[in-house]
Amino acid sequence: MKKIMLFLSFPFLILSCSLVTDEDVVLSLPLSIPLEEMSNESIYYTLRYFDGKRVQSLHIPSHSRRVEVSVKRGLLSFFLIYPAEMFTPLSAYKEPGKDVSTFCYRDSSLIEFLMDIAEEAPTLAGNISLSLLLERYEADEIDKMEFLSMLEKGKLTLSSRIRGEKYPVKLENLIYGRWHSDRDDIPDIIVRESAESITLSLYEGVYIFIHENMDKMLTLAVSGSGEYISKVEEFRSWY
Repeated sequence: MKKIMLFLSFPFLILSCSLVTDEDVVLSLPLSIPLEEMSNESIYYTLRYFDGKRVQSLHIPSHSRRVEVSVKRGLLSFFLIYPAEMFTPLSAYKEPGKDVSTFCYRDSSLIEFLMDIAEEAPTLAGNISLSLLLERYEADEIDKMEFLSMLEKGKLTLSSRIRGEKYPVKLENLIYGRWHSDRDDIPDIIVRESAESITLSLYEGVYIFIHENMDKMLTLAVSGSGEYISKVEEFRSWY
């Protein structure tokens, strides 16, 4: 009865009693990644992953599309693959008894946040049912600090108010042309005139855009309070 009550009270938590052993899994990168399409170059990646017990990392050379790692069977594991180390990561996760989810950008903001939690508190980060959580929320819209507070208190339930909000981000004096998003789920910015101001609506997070001439990079950082900073810099070679 006690376990049933726990499940009803905390539906986002994994209650696994299975034996924890090592399990090899193969991670496959998508065939199409925006940064490679923009540059027409194969690039290298950095894999950062939580194996159920601890966070690890390894280098994936250019031209490689698959990598095999060992994780703990019976525990949640999750993965982040960073193009050229510095760009927005693609993410995937594996819950006990299930296959690895498909790598995508959509869930990366939450999984990157969980990875940081796992560095300090692996048990806390490893007891979440990501599939249930991501059925109810989009990763970008989750208020990360409220989410962490509920998680630490053991009060993360279906009725938890952890949905954040979008904030207006006004950009001025951007160079004319198309600014390509490094994510396939965030639209490009199109500036039709050099003096045109552009207003975006974004959740908390960091967003990267690269000018179509590949000479400038725009970075936007939006805080949980709606404040934001933007920076345009020279786009240095990364491959």
